[in-house]
Amino acid sequence: MRSKELKFNFEARVNEPSEELETLMDDNRQTVVIKVGYPARLELRGRPLREKQPYNNGKAEINPSSADKIGPDVRHELEISISENSGYTSFSDIKLEIKWPLYMSETRKFLLYLVDIFIVQDQRSNIVCDSKNFENPNNYQQELYVKSPSKRSVASDAPPQDCSEGDSSACVTFTCTVKELAKGETANIQFRARLWEDTLYTLGNINVTSYVQVTSVAQGDVVFGPEGKSAMKSQFYPSTATVKNYLWIIIGSIIAGILLLIILIIVLWKCGFFKRKAPPTIAASAHDAGGAS
Repeated sequence: MRSKELKFNFEARVNEPSEELETLMDDNRQTVVIKVGYPARLELRGRPLREKQPYNNGKAEINPSSADKIGPDVRHELEISISENSGYTSFSDIKLEIKWPLYMSETRKFLLYLVDIFIVQDQRSNIVCDSKNFENPNNYQQELYVKSPSKRSVASDAPPQDCSEGDSSACVTFTCTVKELAKGETANIQFRARLWEDTLYTLGNINVTSYVQVTSVAQGDVVFGPEGKSAMKSQFYPSTATVKNYLWIIIGSIIAGILLLIILIIVLWKCGFFKRKAPPTIAASAHDAGGAS
């Protein structure tokens, strides 16, 4: 981002001693415009919290009852700051345009279901977003833990969903405003969403990109460069975990234990472990005593 150039006009004239036709006088005067500016960089740094994430592309819930049943937790983080070599020391009313991949372009089903836009406590009065029409439209309870995928299915890759491309019809647009930002400060915005697994049923790898750019500031003499834009790409892939039927493992372990116990009993019986010598009776003891006398 850089400041709008100041324009200086320099005019030069050339005179000749000889007479010149009036129709040829125009080329004796020339105006040169010199543009002078200084950097006023406002930087956006966006990134996904996890660049690569697995998902369950088996049959998911069509109508989930809560946010945690939609799919894995997805978060895109954005930082806004003024560069150290900026000609401005502060900006106000910074307008950010966010393009969010809420839908799958081919089917118009939910893709990255926007659950919440999180702003830290001490910045909530300074940052305002008008995302109510797109934020948690189904009013799901907002869960914070991640749903772990558990199935595997072989499928072809899905086409990328990229909101940085101008013709993306699957992206919704809303704005966030940073009221005040001084050099040395950082404004933070976190977009929290859920990957809608049912939309990706039978699909494979997919890249999903959200996009943010600065559109205006209160200082009207400012134009925007490439550092005033940021794309946040998440890569999703089917889970490689397989489903195990633990019931057969339990049954097999029980049967093996019973067979081992039977074999142990047979071995002990063959060794005479269960044949014990009977204790002497009273009559036998008296007979032995009489014989001795």
